[in-house]
Amino acid sequence: MGLEWILRLVLLGILHWVLAVMLLHDLASRRRVLGGRKAPWAIAIVLATFLGSLLYLLCHPQIFREEDDKPER
Repeated sequence: MGLEWILRLVLLGILHWVLAVMLLHDLASRRRVLGGRKAPWAIAIVLATFLGSLLYLLCHPQIFREEDDKPER
């Protein structure tokens, strides 16, 4: 395996964990999620490398909007 492939894998790994942390924070702050249970989403986000994060984003696209159902502070 060449240096180029190793760099690609490292960059994809970093991207996955940055996205996973963002989505786990969003998941923790939501009152309701698709399916009604948060634990399967958390497992999918962490274990299904990158695919779980993308699936969560597709099912909860309002993550980028401010007027979501997040509790008031």
